Amino acid sequence: MNVKNVVAGSPPVGVFPRTTSDLPVRTSCSIRNVLGIPSRQLDEFCSEHFGNILTLCASDRQASAIMAGHLENLLEQVREVTPDQCDKHKIVSSLTNNLLASLTHIDLEQAQRAIEKIQSHFDQSALDGALNALRLSYHKATHSSGRMAHAQEMQSDVLHFFQGHSFERLAGFLAYFHDHVQILQEDGTGIGNQLHWGLNEIATAAALGTLAGEARVDVTGQESLCRVAAAVIPSGTAFDFMPNIGRDGKPGLGTVIEGLLRSGALSIPDNAACEDMVAMAYTLAICDTQRNNLSGLARPTNKIVYTVAPAVYRLLMECAQEDPLKFGTLFFDNGRLSEAGLALCSKLTTTVEVFEEFAPYTDATAKNEKGGPNNPLSVIYTEGTLTAHEKQRAVLELLGGNGFFGSANVAEDIEGFSKTFHHSVLEKIRGRSIMPDPRGSYIYGYAKLSEKLGAECHAGRVNLDAVLGEIKAMGGSVLDREKNH
Repeated sequence: MNVKNVVAGSPPVGVFPRTTSDLPVRTSCSIRNVLGIPSRQLDEFCSEHFGNILTLCASDRQASAIMAGHLENLLEQVREVTPDQCDKHKIVSSLTNNLLASLTHIDLEQAQRAIEKIQSHFDQSALDGALNALRLSYHKATHSSGRMAHAQEMQSDVLHFFQGHSFERLAGFLAYFHDHVQILQEDGTGIGNQLHWGLNEIATAAALGTLAGEARVDVTGQESLCRVAAAVIPSGTAFDFMPNIGRDGKPGLGTVIEGLLRSGALSIPDNAACEDMVAMAYTLAICDTQRNNLSGLARPTNKIVYTVAPAVYRLLMECAQEDPLKFGTLFFDNGRLSEAGLALCSKLTTTVEVFEEFAPYTDATAKNEKGGPNNPLSVIYTEGTLTAHEKQRAVLELLGGNGFFGSANVAEDIEGFSKTFHHSVLEKIRGRSIMPDPRGSYIYGYAKLSEKLGAECHAGRVNLDAVLGEIKAMGGSVLDREKNH
């Protein structure tokens, strides 16, 4: 469809500068059904679910039409899928491979220029506010203390690894923006949204195109940004049990890009632009779930943890004193939290906040024997549905048993697929392991702290809810990495 650019002073440039109610639905019903998109017009769907993005624009109605147009264009890049248990993965995989085959360095350059215009047009606090408006515990831009939260940490991490790269700014902003679109579940929680798995991430790319239009980026620039973002964000962000992720025929937790790289199913055309986008997607994936396994990244400081979480600090210190050769060596250095210790604190905050986004019933831990809630950390958990003892036991189980999550040995993963794909940025990541055995270390650290916390609660020396509050309070990173020690 040919769209003429509008002159300065007119409404923002978009793919569809009007409502889409009179336009035919172009995406197949099977793809819409798999992604959970109802049969009604996409502009209505966008208006209903993406208000946090659309309110950044001068006209919500026009912005929803523009976003719908971008989303429709992206979904047209997906090949037909047969509905089955892997259909959502197939959609994201198809989108990724098809876009990689058609994008060039010109698209990356146009996308980066579009990002720069977005950053010039929108105040940073407004962009932060768009994510924070979702009111999710973990998926937010800034911590209540003002420190960086997940989105800003992601940007900082990716910029750290892409420092000096020609598309450093593009990679960093895609990482920052990767969670800005979230179709919440009916109860308002944000994790485990299987109905719209994949769609959240694809719609994020469409949202970037929409904001680019508001920032007066022309249609060509919008489309380049949408397509580049859709090649990077969905594959690097959509996280689930992936088929054959370990190259052994078995499913495993991970992102689409990890599954494609590990299984050898990623089609990478022989050009530098595609290699850069694959590196962006993989770096995004690693920083999203594995950042606490990598050294040199922004963290809370020893002083922050000591000040805002004194009970947690004391528990960690006593664990180190009781087991100096293991716990002490892993997480302390000369009586202060080491970088690994600060990463442990960040990881603990993440654990609590992520479980707050789950419903009270979750597959992430053992089922309650009585069939009741098994996640009292949930923000919609109803007090009194578990006895005080049952609640405490469930919380300690959640804390003590989840050290494994996000604790992969990144260097081993990169080594595993290095014969089929390698990139200078991935080599940087490969050389930044924070400890030799992150999974074993975090599993041990979580179990040890949970055991200590349980004993302290039983003895009446600490209050569990107060400790959980401290764990949340010590989260958030500071930009000055020199202060981490």
